Amino acid sequence: AVVSTQSTGDVLSKGHSNCEKWWWTNILYINNFVPWNKIEICVGQSWYLSNDFQFFVFAPAFIWLLYKSPRTGVSVTLVTLACSCVAAGVITYGYDLGPTTVFDPNAANFTDFKLLYDKPWIRCPPYLIGILGGWFCFKNLDSLNLYISRLGFITKMLLSAVLWLTTCTVQYLVVFGLHNDMLKKTQGEKLTLSESVLYETFARSAWGIALLIQIIICQCGLGGVINKVLSWRGWIVLSRLTFGVYLLHFIIIQSFIVQLRHPFFYKPDFEIAILYIGFLGMSYMAAALLYTMVEQPLIFVERMTYRR
Repeated sequence: AVVSTQSTGDVLSKGHSNCEKWWWTNILYINNFVPWNKIEICVGQSWYLSNDFQFFVFAPAFIWLLYKSPRTGVSVTLVTLACSCVAAGVITYGYDLGPTTVFDPNAANFTDFKLLYDKPWIRCPPYLIGILGGWFCFKNLDSLNLYISRLGFITKMLLSAVLWLTTCTVQYLVVFGLHNDMLKKTQGEKLTLSESVLYETFARSAWGIALLIQIIICQCGLGGVINKVLSWRGWIVLSRLTFGVYLLHFIIIQSFIVQLRHPFFYKPDFEIAILYIGFLGMSYMAAALLYTMVEQPLIFVERMTYRR
């Protein structure tokens, strides 16, 4: 079984106990470090908010280097990126971890989570790639657009098709490449250590690079229908709810798990798809209520305060 049944009381009492002891780590955005040797996070999903804040704090140093000395800035950013990838691979190899937490043979002790999953030096590659990508677009996007505009129609179509196919394949493999291995895990099998190291070393960077290339493709006029879909104004409305979705989705999933009366397996795929769509829809509805009743009124009060 991938998920076992839990009582509602166990889940609620554990969450309450964690927040009694460690609420202050959320305020300081250090709950991905404190406590160091165990997983007792107040609001379980908030560990990434700490990562995001820590990235935001250190990002200006990389941006300043890119502005003052591009060569030095690019070198320092790439070296930091490489060190992060190597660290993920070395830790995975040294502790015999599986790729992602669900494959961790020591999952009961959250070894993968404590050493890899919530640490900023492991999570930073996509953020660093984004910084480099922003700098590249700022410096070279006009000249790149000019170069592409001079290409023939067939060449543009071939280039666009190859880039989209390649990047989408990479993203598919990062997200779904472990699917069959997940099914094997339910039967007591596990990935080889070399496969685990390979995935942990390159997965995050591969996703970030693929996404960056797709953004540049759209900016250069090679996005076609995909760019039109991604430019749909309706995404603006949904984007305002994403923070609420992030905060609430875990609660909704937990509510489902604590009501299970049987172990839950990642099979069949259709059942997982139905659950995913249900969780997504309920998360957005809950986020819409949170935005309407809490976030928007507070924004209104804030604007009125600043006007005075």
